[in-house]
Amino acid sequence: MTLGFVHACEQNHRNLSVIGGGKVVQLATGKVVTSQLDPLWVFNFAFGVRGAFDLAGAARAFGEAGRDYVHVLASPSSHAGLPGELAGLGFRLRERQAYRRAAGTGAGAPGLVELGADRAEAFLETWTAAWADREDTAIRVEAVRQRLADPRARAFASADGAGVFLLFDSGPTTQLVHLGVAAAAQGAGVGTRMLALAPGTVPPGRPLWLFTQLDGAGDRTAAAAGWALDHTADDWLLPLDAGRGDG
Repeated sequence: MTLGFVHACEQNHRNLSVIGGGKVVQLATGKVVTSQLDPLWVFNFAFGVRGAFDLAGAARAFGEAGRDYVHVLASPSSHAGLPGELAGLGFRLRERQAYRRAAGTGAGAPGLVELGADRAEAFLETWTAAWADREDTAIRVEAVRQRLADPRARAFASADGAGVFLLFDSGPTTQLVHLGVAAAAQGAGVGTRMLALAPGTVPPGRPLWLFTQLDGAGDRTAAAAGWALDHTADDWLLPLDAGRGDG
């Protein structure tokens, strides 16, 4: 793990999160990123907190974006005492993320089909089928649609259309996001095969990365596909009470 790579991942994800509308608010230390379209907490976050956390400023930023929580990413780019500080403020650890990394090979990816702009609905059909059991999937479709349309994004599907993912090129890295395998095809190794092929779609040596819950199904799939664990980061959430952050 290098701090430069951590910074690059966070900047990449910031740029992805604000597609379709959003805001980046500078705090006394660190930034808050909020998405206009996507309510999922991983796209609404504070990061880069290297000094005392400005809870009042963060709460205002999240509240103005219509979020009923504050989410802070405690990563290697944060100060070492941040988790303890957040716990003292009432935050609860929501999830620990594994950031896995692969190097682009530029060798091509037989078995993957790149989807042009005219195939966005096919992508969304598979993606929604993959996440149909989540109650927030329907309200997130427009955010995914606009990310598909961004010129920095490239969408891919497995040859049979059972799995999809999106690549987002920003700065020196490429993020793999919105990986989904239709429910009927899950458990058949589709995701593992797609992740094993993905480095072939990226220029030689370019860092390709994803993040997913540590030790979760996605993390195990990425590990099986040969992606190395680079670093971990913790997601801390605090529900916003009415009036919090007004001072």
